[in-house]
Amino acid sequence: MSEARVESIDAIKAFRRAWLKFAEVANVALTEAEADAHETFRWLETEQRSFWANQVRKSTDLVSRCEEALRHKRIFKDAAGRTPSAVDEEKALARAKRMKETAEEKLENVRRYTPRVGREIMLFKGQIQRLATFLGADIPTAAAKLDKITDTLERYVALQGSETSPITPVAQQPTDQVSSQVQAPPAPREEP
Repeated sequence: MSEARVESIDAIKAFRRAWLKFAEVANVALTEAEADAHETFRWLETEQRSFWANQVRKSTDLVSRCEEALRHKRIFKDAAGRTPSAVDEEKALARAKRMKETAEEKLENVRRYTPRVGREIMLFKGQIQRLATFLGADIPTAAAKLDKITDTLERYVALQGSETSPITPVAQQPTDQVSSQVQAPPAPREEP
């Protein structure tokens, strides 16, 4: 049996606590990341799609009103019999057309990228599954093994302390003494 050089049982316990804290923090982070991804997808699929569809409808109505105002300005003459300037109406129509183009572009982007975001979320969930499994199964198993190791070491130190030679606890011993004391227990002596 090979020997282990254990300098501090408390260090093993501290590592176990840190290991479990890491698992807890990582689980929270994974849960939040998944929730954020689903919330983003829902926002994109419902709120943004309806928002930009509504913007397309409003800007289409605005373009129609601006075209009508420009047509009236060009058809009807003022009190002096001249055709009034339609510069303001032309500028308003150009702005309304730009707004409509922007809204149509945004709506098309939402329609195009919503399925892509859904696929990316599924890929993300697949990629984090190994980490989630590690956090949910492997870390608790490792923590249980560390518990077993510390229990065994503590019993061994207690066994050494009950013999005739006084032995100080593992955490208080110098390094060279600990490595010689934390080994496999000696074989029991047979009485003749």
